[in-house]
Amino acid sequence: MSRKQLIENNNGESFLCHSCGQPVPPLEGGGNNRNHCPHCLSSVHVDILTGDRKCRCRGVMEAIALWVGGKGEGSLIHRCGKCGFLRVNRIAQDDNELMLFMLAAAPLSQLPFRSKDALGSLKERCRQGEVNRV
Repeated sequence: MSRKQLIENNNGESFLCHSCGQPVPPLEGGGNNRNHCPHCLSSVHVDILTGDRKCRCRGVMEAIALWVGGKGEGSLIHRCGKCGFLRVNRIAQDDNELMLFMLAAAPLSQLPFRSKDALGSLKERCRQGEVNRV
């Protein structure tokens, strides 16, 4: 069976990730379909409606952000590298926690100001009692 057939007809079976090449096992503990790689968090643009596997784009979808919904459930925001489509997918229990952490911390490394100076200043102000501690 080709990679394309595995993606189109995946009904809970293992497949190879298009981005990192790692084998991706079926979801443990339920779920109708696996929608991203637990190793690199990438996905493939295969759905028009969630789970239908009818989209012809087939672009690799990179995890670009984390989102936490009102009930505290974490989700990944994926963007298709081919067409730019955005989709939200729930975090799976076997997702790589280091990759999730790095994704969550990424905005802190891209602040529009010199964060090292700002954090140092805030730390000093806390030491001097100018800022209330939580």
